[in-house]
Amino acid sequence: MTRSSRYFKITLKFLVLLTVLFIGACCVISNNSSAATIKLKINGGKTKKYKKKQFVVKYNNKTVSKKKFKGIIINGYKYVAYDDVLKKCGIKATISSNKKTITASRDGQTALFTIKSKTAKVNDSSVKMKAAPAKVRFVSKKKTKYYVPIKYVSEYLHLNYTVSKSTIYVNSSIAINYNNADHISTVDGKFKYNDNVHSLKTMPVVKAENAIYVPVEEVCNEIMGLEYNYDAKTGKIVITNNDTGKTVKLTKGELNLTIDGKDVAMKTTALDIKRLDTQTSVLCIPANVVLKGLGYSYTWNKKSAQLTIQSQTFFDWKGENSDKEDSSVNYIKSVKSEFVKLTGGITFSIAGTNTDLMNKVTVKRNDSVISIKFPTTTKYNPKNYTYEGFIGSVKKFEVINNGNGEIEMKITSDKTLDFAYTNLDNTLTVNVMLPQVNNLGSYELKIPKPTGATISNVTNEDLYSVENPSYKFKIMIKGSHAAFFKKNPAIINSNVIKKVSVSSSSSKTTFTIKTSKLQGYKIYETNDSFVVNIGNPKKIYKNIIVLDAGHGGYDSGATNKGTKEKDLTFKMMYTLMKKKFASNAPTIKAYWTRRTDKFITLASRAAFASKVGADVFVSLHMNSASGGSANGTEVYYSTNNNKSSFSGITSKKIASLFKSNLVNKLGMKSRGVKTAGYYVTKRNTVPAVLIELGFLSGSSDYGKLVNSTFQSKATNVIYNCIESLFSKYSTGR
Repeated sequence: MTRSSRYFKITLKFLVLLTVLFIGACCVISNNSSAATIKLKINGGKTKKYKKKQFVVKYNNKTVSKKKFKGIIINGYKYVAYDDVLKKCGIKATISSNKKTITASRDGQTALFTIKSKTAKVNDSSVKMKAAPAKVRFVSKKKTKYYVPIKYVSEYLHLNYTVSKSTIYVNSSIAINYNNADHISTVDGKFKYNDNVHSLKTMPVVKAENAIYVPVEEVCNEIMGLEYNYDAKTGKIVITNNDTGKTVKLTKGELNLTIDGKDVAMKTTALDIKRLDTQTSVLCIPANVVLKGLGYSYTWNKKSAQLTIQSQTFFDWKGENSDKEDSSVNYIKSVKSEFVKLTGGITFSIAGTNTDLMNKVTVKRNDSVISIKFPTTTKYNPKNYTYEGFIGSVKKFEVINNGNGEIEMKITSDKTLDFAYTNLDNTLTVNVMLPQVNNLGSYELKIPKPTGATISNVTNEDLYSVENPSYKFKIMIKGSHAAFFKKNPAIINSNVIKKVSVSSSSSKTTFTIKTSKLQGYKIYETNDSFVVNIGNPKKIYKNIIVLDAGHGGYDSGATNKGTKEKDLTFKMMYTLMKKKFASNAPTIKAYWTRRTDKFITLASRAAFASKVGADVFVSLHMNSASGGSANGTEVYYSTNNNKSSFSGITSKKIASLFKSNLVNKLGMKSRGVKTAGYYVTKRNTVPAVLIELGFLSGSSDYGKLVNSTFQSKATNVIYNCIESLFSKYSTGR
């Protein structure tokens, strides 16, 4: 065989091998693609491969759809699982026993959908749809779900519905009246001013006349601190920002607006808007044109239904000119402070008149205070001296004049901040950089991170309870790090922290933090540290609940066959429950009246809710009767403590929620929601309920109550009720 023929033969074999590998690769790719395809049966039809886009569903920006059963597209319309989604969107949704109809209710609106039918009933009136509810079988998962077209559900129940990429956003709405007509605002929003989010009391952020409206007095005067005047006879509104000198004037019902005397075109006007749920009427303004006119940046987030107003100029103080100015004196003519979005900092511009004296100004930092000192023969002309409305870590700017020609300006922060300054053309400019800690802003405690440690290695324990009212909490980091923290101690940035002690064992390192008063805390991770936000519990936590394990100590409660009520309530309400509230940055904070087997008075238990700033109080008990025939669950509340609280929640509504879930999900006999004058419910400062889970004396209940599997399940149901409660009824924080 020749050399060339051998070469040809080798080359041919190589090409054949490449072809085989290519075909094999194609088969692998094809198989993987096929495996990712969902197989569905729609309304009992043939199994089909679903290859279209799936959607995550968010209600008020919180994910409510399940990962396994996302939103799907059927005949061009977007569908969601009724039981996973609707019930978490503030909708009462039920399916008939024969699973042919779905009833959905919200705020007085009721829609009845029939599977496979394009006709629905809304408040007993028939309406036509272009998409029908469907029975969907997920073949691989062997699960049947009932899906509804989210477009029509949102329309009929007055919800705001939008789609962005692979997410369906559903937001709550509010019924309002203006210009003598009823309307549905697809916006029921919150208001954020600089660093703080506010749930407005008089009127939420609403949409009217195709614009975003806010209650003028509450927003401009009470929250933003602007000067506000309204003449009810003429309808004239005047809003002035005394720190910047900007003034906006408008008249209710008229499309006229002036900003610092200059006319500006308006498409919408100030309106009296009435909330139909509370029947309260509030004067509201179109936020965009008015607040922008006052010098603020305006951001509307449709997905989260939040209006954010950010100060662009914090203050602009100008001094009056004098005809008899001395050229040897340095007159401070103006001081201006602005937020610089590009750098994420705050700038201070101070303009003087004497170049030589301005060049002698000194700028120094001492811990958290930046001091600007001027030489003698300096006079300060503006009439304003202090300002405290900043964002982030900067807290205060003040001008100190000792009367002897010595002027000092101080910029005070809650931590040591980086800064830079320039002195050019008689203007001193100081740039203060705001810290960016994963967008967390300032922190009160910073713990350097040992090599290899992550937030998953961190646990915490709040030591505060009725029985132990010490202002302490612990942060535990997995591993022995005594040597590391000796060289890298924790950094304290708060006067409320009195002591931080560190102890180490072979398995963990413990920080014990002692504060001067009760404080909430959240722990976050940054690149090099664990940072801890510490503050008043109501400012730290969105939701706060007190969990009360009935009886304790010498008070055993009900007993049967050696089993004591106090032990069962403690196991479920504390031992099992505490694991569910162990997050380093919880959405719901739980405080326990007792964390050991100790007797605590009823008065102390009831008063505890007020001490921790709780939103809800839940007490767990076991019932008892003379015979074994009494069985079942009952939940109590007091008519003396049933006033409407946050989002309209009442003790009775909470009792109904717990009763329904405990009965339905635990298979307990229902003994109903009842009223009684129990001390912990009657004398409480927040909505409160007392759960009698079952009868320890009961012939059927006893076996359940002492069963560890049942105890775990009951704990889960109670926890899920708490989550559902705060999800449906927002505290507004």
